[in-house]
Amino acid sequence: MKKKYVPYVVGIPNLSVGLLWAMNMSLIPMLVGTVTDSNLMLGLLTSMGAFTGIFVQYLAGIISDRSNFNMGKRKPFILGGAIIAAIFILLLPMSHSYLSMFIVAFLFYFSLNFFQGPYYTLIPEVVEDNQLGLANGFSKIVSVLGSGVILLTGPMLWNINHSFPFLAASFLAIVSVLIGTIPIKENANKYTKPNKISFDFIKYPSVLKLFATVFFIFLSYGCITPYFVKYCVQQLNFTTSTASNGLFVLTIVGAIFALPAGIISDKIDRRLVLCIGTIIFAIGIGLATFAKSIESMYILLSLIGIGFICIQVTIYAILSEIVPKERLGEFMGIMNLFVSISQWIATLAMGWILDLVGFKYFFPVSSVIMFIAAIVILFSKFNKLENTSKSEAE
Repeated sequence: MKKKYVPYVVGIPNLSVGLLWAMNMSLIPMLVGTVTDSNLMLGLLTSMGAFTGIFVQYLAGIISDRSNFNMGKRKPFILGGAIIAAIFILLLPMSHSYLSMFIVAFLFYFSLNFFQGPYYTLIPEVVEDNQLGLANGFSKIVSVLGSGVILLTGPMLWNINHSFPFLAASFLAIVSVLIGTIPIKENANKYTKPNKISFDFIKYPSVLKLFATVFFIFLSYGCITPYFVKYCVQQLNFTTSTASNGLFVLTIVGAIFALPAGIISDKIDRRLVLCIGTIIFAIGIGLATFAKSIESMYILLSLIGIGFICIQVTIYAILSEIVPKERLGEFMGIMNLFVSISQWIATLAMGWILDLVGFKYFFPVSSVIMFIAAIVILFSKFNKLENTSKSEAE
C-alpha cells in the first residue's frame, strides 16, 4: 500500500471503537434499565469498561510489544479482540437478569480493551511522524461517525427490537476492523523489542504530566457519559431519542473538526491544542447546567464536541513523542490505565451522588474537574524524547 493512503486506511477500524463505546452512552444504559432502576447498579455495570481498561490495555501492550507473528505484532490482537468483542455485544441483549448481563458486559469490555490498546499503538508505528496528526484526526472522524450511526439509528432499531442495534453494532465492528487492518503492513524491524517489563514511567517527567492530565480529563468525562440520557429524560423531559440525538450532534461536530484539529496539531504545539480543548469542554459542560431547551443543549453539546475532539487527536500523538519507541505499546497501556481508572472512579462516585442528592451537581462537578486538567496542561511541558535508551531529554 502506498504510504499516502496509510493514514486513512489505518483509521477505518476506529469506526468499531466509536460505535462500540457509544453503546455505553445510550443503548447499554437503556438495556440495563430493563432489569434495574438503580443508578448505582447502572454505574457499576458500565464502569466495567473503565475497570477492565485499568489492566487489560497495559497487558495487551506489553504482550504485543514482545510478540513476533508473521502477520505483525499488533494485528493479531486487534483482529482477535475486535471479533470477540463483537460477539459479546451481540449476546448482551440475550441476557435477561442483571447478573448475566453484568458477566456478558464484563467480557465485552475486556475484549474491547484488549483490541483498543494495540490498535492505538499501531497508528503511530505505521504512519510517518509528519502525518500523525492527520492520521489521528481522520481516525477520530471515523470514530465519531461510528458513534453517530449508533446514537442516531440505535434508538430507532431499539424500538423495533431490543436486539437489532446490538446486531448492527456487531456487524459494523467486524467489517470495519477487517477492512482497515488486513491491508496494513507492519514493519517488524522498525523498533527493537524491549528485554524486560519495567513500570518505570516515573522516570519520565513529561509522561507523568501527560498521565496526570489524562486522569483529570477522563475523571470529568466519566462523571457524565453513563447518565446523560437519563438526565435529559428525568430532568428536562426529553425523549430518549431526543437525548441520544444530542449525543449524535456532539459526534458529528467532532467529526467536522477532527481533521482540522489534527492538521493544526501537526503544524503548531500539540500541547496548545490539547489545552484549548479542555477549556472548551469545561465551559460547555458548565453552561449545560443552565440548558433547559433542546436547542440550547444541542448548541452546548456541539461546543463540547469541539473540545473533546481536540483532546482525542492530541493525547496519543503527544504520548508517541515522549516515550521510548520500542515500548510504545506498554506506555500506551499505562496511559489507558489512567484513562480507565479515572472513569471507573467517576462513574461509581457519580452513581452514588445521583442516588443520594439527584442531578443537582451533575454538570458542575464535571466542569470543575476538566478545568483542573486545563491547569495541569498550562503548567506542563511535553518534551520530545530524543534518546530512547536512557532517559528523557529535558
